[in-house]
Amino acid sequence: MILVTVRTKEEIEEVSVSGHSEYADAGNDIVCSAVSTAMYVSLGLLEKVCPKYDFHSDEDKALMKLRIIQTNEFTKIILDNLVSTIEGISKDYARYLQVKFEK
Repeated sequence: MILVTVRTKEEIEEVSVSGHSEYADAGNDIVCSAVSTAMYVSLGLLEKVCPKYDFHSDEDKALMKLRIIQTNEFTKIILDNLVSTIEGISKDYARYLQVKFEK
C-alpha cells in the first residue's frame, strides 16, 4: 500500500509518499503511476513559482518527500491541488492508497 502523509501547520508544509501500491506489477501499476504523476507535475509547477523547497526521491526505498521551505500564494494552490488529486485517487483505490494528515 502507498502511504501519503501530509504535514500541516497553518498550510501544507510537507507531503511524503512511501511504499508500493501492489495494484499491479511494476510498469503496469496505474495507482503508482497516478500518484507519481501528481507529485512530478506539482514539482514542475513549484520549480516555476516556489522560492524555496526541498525534494528527495529514493526509488529503491519507494520514497518521495516534498518539503516547502518558503511559501507563497502559488505554492498553496499547487499543494492543495496535489493533495486533492491524491485524495481523489485514494477514493477510487482505497485498498492501495492511504492518505494521512499530521499537524
